[in-house]
Amino acid sequence: MDKETRGLMLNMATVDPAHEDEFNRWYHDEHIPDVRERFPQITRVRRYRATDGQEPRYLVVYEYDVSDEDELNRLISADHPMRKELWRLYDEAVGSFAQRTRRAFWQVYP
Repeated sequence: MDKETRGLMLNMATVDPAHEDEFNRWYHDEHIPDVRERFPQITRVRRYRATDGQEPRYLVVYEYDVSDEDELNRLISADHPMRKELWRLYDEAVGSFAQRTRRAFWQVYP
């Protein structure tokens, strides 16, 4: 984690195997660039695929440079206008074959 990064948002996705290539193309080519443009507080994005075959199969880690937990929670809130728009775009593009969950974390050590 970068020295400035204090907050993480982890998104996990379960994707219909028949649509994985489409999901990954959309996620890499459209979604991540859109998220980074809308949220300059994001310092790094990394995606992972589960190796054990269990769901959720995909994980994305967004690292945020924010001053405190309240700011992180405000940025990831379901009420944030940009977050609502990103979810609408997600549902429109891949929502018929991909389900998501998310959690936020605040750095406690070091």
